Amino acid sequence: MPLKTRVNGQSEDSLSPLTETLVQENYRNSPTMSDKKNNSQDPLACDEGPSICSLILTIGSLFLIVASLPLSLFCVVKVVQEYERAVIFRLGRLLTGGARGPGVFFINPFVDIYEKIDMRSQTFEIPPQEILTKDSVTVFVNAIMYYKVANATHA
Repeated sequence: MPLKTRVNGQSEDSLSPLTETLVQENYRNSPTMSDKKNNSQDPLACDEGPSICSLILTIGSLFLIVASLPLSLFCVVKVVQEYERAVIFRLGRLLTGGARGPGVFFINPFVDIYEKIDMRSQTFEIPPQEILTKDSVTVFVNAIMYYKVANATHA
């Protein structure tokens, strides 16, 4: 009894005799689902586990990750104290958002450069200067300069 099938939207009656024989042979030779479950000679099934090469590569990559993690965290995580701000430059341009800090922030070590700016009041001693006045008297003048950074991005 021939099978009545549809191929590409056409009934079997409208197919050529050669196509009809190919379709029938395909149905006779194709295994059913029960045949696939019982067939242990399936060439696509792989009962083996991963090879020794893949195990060595997996263990090596895990070891490399564990070994490089502290170094990478040391390069990426930065801490800025309460009295400091960090100005970050990405490829030479000021990063949007202004100065970072205080606290922890992350940088990309290959692209970012950061500068820590101290926001405390600083003193700068000007060395003594010897000055001659109009009436030919020598006077020694020294000074101390105080300054404080108001805006870290402008510093």
